[in-house]
Amino acid sequence: MNVIYKLNKPQDVIFDYLTDMEKFVSIHPVISKMQKIGNNNYKVYETLKFGFIPYSFTYAATVESDLPNRLVMMKAVVMGFNKINICFKITEAMGQTIVHEEVSFKTLLPIKGMMRKVFREQHALLFKNLDGL
Repeated sequence: MNVIYKLNKPQDVIFDYLTDMEKFVSIHPVISKMQKIGNNNYKVYETLKFGFIPYSFTYAATVESDLPNRLVMMKAVVMGFNKINICFKITEAMGQTIVHEEVSFKTLLPIKGMMRKVFREQHALLFKNLDGL
């Protein structure tokens, strides 16, 4: 899944919010906490709503960054078998910052469509929150 976000914030601000997990959590619509458990490793606390029913869970994630190339990579294994890889590439064009997001899912369950929908909705809110700072 590939999505492009156009923001009116400088590249440095966007890179900072995607690599500083306290700042990242402050703008993320469903992640409430990311507890550092080692080098670039975090325990993520997330709550999704299915209708009116909230479902909270935790999982391990790794966050790595490449400042010279403006890349942020996140990897997670949710519920032990849903592997998620995210790569944010930050560029600039025509006075805006462009974030290219590439997300891949690997799961044994037939839920990729649902996962794509959740990511599209939640990350649209994430970048809307970031752009509104």
